[in-house]
Amino acid sequence: MFKALMIYYMISIFYLFFQYRKDRKNIVIKLLIIVFGPFIGLIILYFMFHNIENDKDLIPEGLIEVDNEESEVLRKVDVEKETSIVPMKDALLLNNNQTKRKMLMDILKNDSFGHIEILQTALKNDDTETSHYAATAIQDIIGRLHNSIHQMEFQLEKNPNDLTILTSFAQVIKQYLNIVFLDERSEKQYLYRYSQILERLIEIKPYEKEHYIEKINCDLQLDDLETAEKFTQIFIQNCSNEEESFFMAMKLYYILKDQLKFKEILQSLKDSSVRLSPQGLNKLRFWLHGDKNG
Repeated sequence: MFKALMIYYMISIFYLFFQYRKDRKNIVIKLLIIVFGPFIGLIILYFMFHNIENDKDLIPEGLIEVDNEESEVLRKVDVEKETSIVPMKDALLLNNNQTKRKMLMDILKNDSFGHIEILQTALKNDDTETSHYAATAIQDIIGRLHNSIHQMEFQLEKNPNDLTILTSFAQVIKQYLNIVFLDERSEKQYLYRYSQILERLIEIKPYEKEHYIEKINCDLQLDDLETAEKFTQIFIQNCSNEEESFFMAMKLYYILKDQLKFKEILQSLKDSSVRLSPQGLNKLRFWLHGDKNG
């Protein structure tokens, strides 16, 4: 028995020496287990610490290295990578001020026109420098749009029926109206100009449904209900296969509180051969049965 015990401790010493060179952690605990657990001590050590080492191989490295000076979560974001994963609006709310400014500056370097909503969100940010960057960018966009409007007015005088110029002009005015905080008089002036451009576009391309939708909504905003009604009728005549032509007419007569004409359009839609989209079908069910899903 004594010989067996001596052999056990000799093996244990070699084992501990090897373990000490490999990993100095928990060496005292290992020694105590060996001393007070003859024979079974080595078995306990093997299963105890061998399993821990195996677990380390299975756990992602980033979760094990908790002693790093700077946690992955707290590191400054890579702007290109972050903006492809987290919506910019959320990023402006969640990150620190320095990161917000960097993200905003990167946007301004690329395409400020394509990030109007983000700039408008940044304008309300608590960080004064971030809101200042956004305000400067928006003012720059407004200036560029204003210049574009004047240039296109000049081009239209030379080519009043140029489809490319008219389409671009309509887009610029729409952007201008969406961005700029105009007084009531100025807003009406631009809305009237937008309505005129859309009317010219309809004359050139009478089967383009988007132009009708924009035109009718614009006239409704101007409270020009007579013109809006005129173009809803033309819309149905020229685009009778489009569900939007009927729904725009229903919208108009709903605003006018003309129940008779509203029901006539509703019945016309029911009797037509228009293939309704799921959204259109929900709308129709709503007006027919009061379906709350519409």
